[in-house]
This record gives sequence, structure tokens and C-alpha cells, in this order.
Amino acid sequence: MNETITLDDITDKHIGRFIAPISFLCLLLIFGIPGNLAVLFIYATKYSKCVFRVLICNLAVVDLIFCTLGIPFNIARIVHYYTFDGRWACKIITAVIVFGFMYSAHLVMLLSVHRFRQICYSMKTQISVRNVHYFIIACLAIGLLLSWPQAVLIDIDELKVQNNITTRICPITAAHPSKYSIAYSTFNVCLFSIYTLILFVLYSLIARKVYLQRQKRHCPHTQTSDSNISDKMTKIAFTISVVFALSYIPLFLLKVAKDWFDERNINEVTFSTLKIAERFYIVNHVANPIIYAIFDKRFRRSIRNIASFKRGAESGSKDKRYNVDHSTDHTATDHTTSTTVV
Repeated sequence: MNETITLDDITDKHIGRFIAPISFLCLLLIFGIPGNLAVLFIYATKYSKCVFRVLICNLAVVDLIFCTLGIPFNIARIVHYYTFDGRWACKIITAVIVFGFMYSAHLVMLLSVHRFRQICYSMKTQISVRNVHYFIIACLAIGLLLSWPQAVLIDIDELKVQNNITTRICPITAAHPSKYSIAYSTFNVCLFSIYTLILFVLYSLIARKVYLQRQKRHCPHTQTSDSNISDKMTKIAFTISVVFALSYIPLFLLKVAKDWFDERNINEVTFSTLKIAERFYIVNHVANPIIYAIFDKRFRRSIRNIASFKRGAESGSKDKRYNVDHSTDHTATDHTTSTTVV
């Protein structure tokens, strides 16, 4: 006697596959939303306006949007993995997710170029608070331009499973992509690779310049307050760039190696690992508050005050040290090199 198997039966049968990816996403959601809200509040109220602060706040905005929209959507398409009927939701929200990647990627590039110019070309005209918004608008425009094809190319995947039942999946990597989808994915992989290489070169040059500057000093182990802040900002920018690169590597590797796996023929552990790896890029939109807490003592202290509902003497003031920004000056001394920090 044959039993009638439904999509719900298939979902129930494979429910164990979804526990680990959903738990991973819920953990990121718990940290991502309050973390990015804290970044926006603290950097907007406790730091004077400067290029660094403007870029950090813009990164926090796109990360917050991603956490409030992208993470719940990813949870939904795992919960309804075989029964995803929202075709337009799949198209629009995945395009928004790609926009988040494109926009944040170019903000990270802008932040890194800003640090590179300040340290390696300190006597040149710098990005300033007066013109940084033009660069941000350019990043926004490029993000929109490069993400809209996702809405056109992505669609619901219909896959046959047992008893010839058709499942409907909103995929991250399509099972049967068109030639245009393949071209678009290839472009994204190449763009990511190029940007990662550029970041590596930029920070290698920054490290070399900083090393040479310290060698020239009479007391290499003695640093001024401005020099400490400069080092801290460079460490933050470098770590943001590293996390960005590392978090997206699994996704792009899986796009390249998508033909190596057939979801219908892999075990529960492998399936869960693949789904986490496909979404590991979300770490990029959650990790920045942790990076600031590690390297920025003032940010860390502000977090503690917020958590304990305290308002210290410094809670209503802005830190003027982070406003040392000679971006429009042609500076000539080594001392100025150490003070152009934001």
C-alpha cells in the first residue's frame, strides 16, 4: 500500500537539516541589531564629526538594514525551504541583500583608501568632511547599479524530489542558472577577488610606511596620543577589511563549486554546513561593533555605560581627539602624518 507524501512530510523528514543554520542566523540576529544600533548611537553622539565617523555610521546603517531585513528573510527561506512561494519577495529581498554587499564593499574600499592616503600621502589633499558625502553617494550609486541584475536574474528553483514531488526554493546559488546568471556570478566573484587583492596591497603599503616612520623616531616605543589614535583607526579599518574578505570567501567558493554538491544526496551534517557557509557573509554585517569594542576603549566604555544604564560625565560630550582631520591641508611634517587620523 502506497502512502501519499506531501511537501510538509518532506519538510518534517528533513527538519534536522535546518536546526543548525537557523540557530546560526538567530545568533547573528541577536548580536547584529543591538550592536549596530549601539554603533549608530555612540558614534553619532560621542564622537565629533569627521571622515572616519561618517564612514563608520554609513557602514552601521547598511549593516542595521541588512540585519533587520536580510537575516529574518534568510531564516524564512530556510524554514520554508521546500515551500517558498514568495517569488517577488525572493527577487526583491535578494537584490537588497546583494546591494548591501556592494554598498558595504565600496564603503570598506573608501575607508581603506582614506587611511592609505592619510598615512602614505599625508601631504596630498585628503578626503574631508566636506567632500566625503560625494564619495558615499558614488558608493551608493555603484551599489544600486551592480545589484539590480539580481532582481531580474534570480527566481524560484523548482526541484523534483521523492515521489516526483516538486519543491520550490528561493536559492542563494541557483541549481540551473541561465548563462546570464553565470556571467553575473562570475563578475561578482572577479570583483570580490580584485577588491580583496587591492585591500591586501593597500594595507601592505600602510604597514611598510608605519614601520619606516617608527624606525625614524628617536624613541620608537614612545607614542603620542595622536599617534595612538592613528594606529587604532588603522587597526579598525584593517580588521573591518579582513572580516569583509574572509566572510564572503565561503559564499563565492560555493558559487564556483556549486556542481560538486547535490542537495538531494548529501547527509544532514553536510547540508547544514553548506547552508551556514552560504550565509557566512552575514558575519560581515554583525562583526563591526565587536571590532570597535576590541580596539576602541571609549566605545567599549560607552557600551558598558549603556548596558548598566549609566550616564557618566563624558556621556554628553564629544571626543575632540577624533576630530583631528587636516584633510584639506597639504601637510609637510612627520608629526602631521601621525595626526591626520580621521
